[in-house]
Amino acid sequence: MSNTGIIMKKQDTGEFIIPDGFERSDGQAPFGSHSGPYYQKITSENKLIRALHVKPYHLNSMRFLHGGMLMTFADAAMASVIIHETDRPCVTLKMNSEFLSAALEGDWIEAHVDIVRTTKTIAFARGGLMVRGKMIFKCDGVFHFVRKKS
Repeated sequence: MSNTGIIMKKQDTGEFIIPDGFERSDGQAPFGSHSGPYYQKITSENKLIRALHVKPYHLNSMRFLHGGMLMTFADAAMASVIIHETDRPCVTLKMNSEFLSAALEGDWIEAHVDIVRTTKTIAFARGGLMVRGKMIFKCDGVFHFVRKKS
């Protein structure tokens, strides 16, 4: 396995090995089980990094990762980081996105997100999606904190 965060193909089985430190994490929302699989790791600085291994069913007709999938992944990653760092559930109010480059089948995409600030009811986040150290997508969003269900 590579130490660069790039998924490597096993020669004997054709299966992929996720990079060190990542584990499967599709979350608790039913939608995540249809759009993933997702992965995550928590760094030594307690930062959450989400990841996606691009599968054939994530592709558009041109064989690139579908733009809607990039937006779905980025939205979920920003919300996950907010929840991880604040321990408060949230929903998306607004999201801006910028497509910089394409991702292909087999790519390992990592979402790196920072919380810009929070108020009593709102969180502001920004981030990017990276493939092999290259930024392919930028985003920012506004999220509303919601009450935890009893």
